[in-house]
Amino acid sequence: MHRSRSAILPGFDTLRLLGAVLVLLSHSYLIAQDSEASEPLQVLLKGEKNIAGLYGVFTFFIISGYLLARSLHHNPSILRFAINRCMRLLPGFTCCTLFCALVVGPLCSSLNPIGYFSSGGWLPYIKQSLATLGDAPLPGVFNYVGSIAQVVNGSLWSLQAEALCYVLLLVLWIVLPSPGWVAVLLGTLGISILIQPALSTVIPVIGYPLPYFAAGVLVWWLTYHLGESRPIAHLCAAGLLAGALLGFPHQAFASFGAYLVIQIGHQRSPISGWIERTGDLSYGLYLFGWPVQQMLRQFLSLRDPLLMFALSTVITLVLAWCLFHAVEKPAMALRQPLLQWFSRWRPSQIG
Repeated sequence: MHRSRSAILPGFDTLRLLGAVLVLLSHSYLIAQDSEASEPLQVLLKGEKNIAGLYGVFTFFIISGYLLARSLHHNPSILRFAINRCMRLLPGFTCCTLFCALVVGPLCSSLNPIGYFSSGGWLPYIKQSLATLGDAPLPGVFNYVGSIAQVVNGSLWSLQAEALCYVLLLVLWIVLPSPGWVAVLLGTLGISILIQPALSTVIPVIGYPLPYFAAGVLVWWLTYHLGESRPIAHLCAAGLLAGALLGFPHQAFASFGAYLVIQIGHQRSPISGWIERTGDLSYGLYLFGWPVQQMLRQFLSLRDPLLMFALSTVITLVLAWCLFHAVEKPAMALRQPLLQWFSRWRPSQIG
């Protein structure tokens, strides 16, 4: 009997959900206090940008690199890859964009609803957001004094980078002679950026998260050829801890944490069964978390980050559940019909 991906790789949905919750936690501090200085992980690691949410995003990229390399190896179809990625990202993102422009905008603008819609600024927001997978201001929305004022959805920066990582991986998979070369080249780029972070500016948008995506691809290649090893996992755990203690947590997370993420992803978690029943809500949490938290700050004047985290998690889980069952799941069900339709007139195999 055919087993679903969740049954074969039961822990990845859990890790993605945890990553999205960590993003919500860090953003609760940023939006409530205009600063992440008191965010727990940053306090613990005593370093700027050592926030929990950022490691949640790094985890997303590691998982993406691993799963996409694995998918291309099993089925090197350009068409299938493109359809699967588009149907995974775009329907949910489009729904969130419309929600921000048509619901959050008129509710949270300093203009009244008639003034908001008559201003016309919401339409360029939709066009720009859909064209760039990014964010833009909305007329009078979240118009308060603060470091993240007028930021409608600050989570979206990573979606541009993720989509470009997809494209980069596919291009390399086509032009290089073997998956091993793809893994080595991406691994070399990732290590170079970790050693010299200024190199990330040479590759716009994707340079910053590329080491983590590359680490996922490299771990796939290594485990495919060498298998998984518990002793190696123990060594990686020691390396991750040493990196955190020595002041190089980002480099250690890419170098050692990636292997641990993939190891954990192959194991069932205590909530794997719950996720299988309710669906993968991580993408919805990530998309809707920031706008919900901004609305809580505006309407309730919330400045307590833990209270904001608790309230926003509950509200966003409801929105994420609706998004998954009303939009994401039906969209993913269209992948095979779309593949069959496009395959009638377009070749789909690499090579």
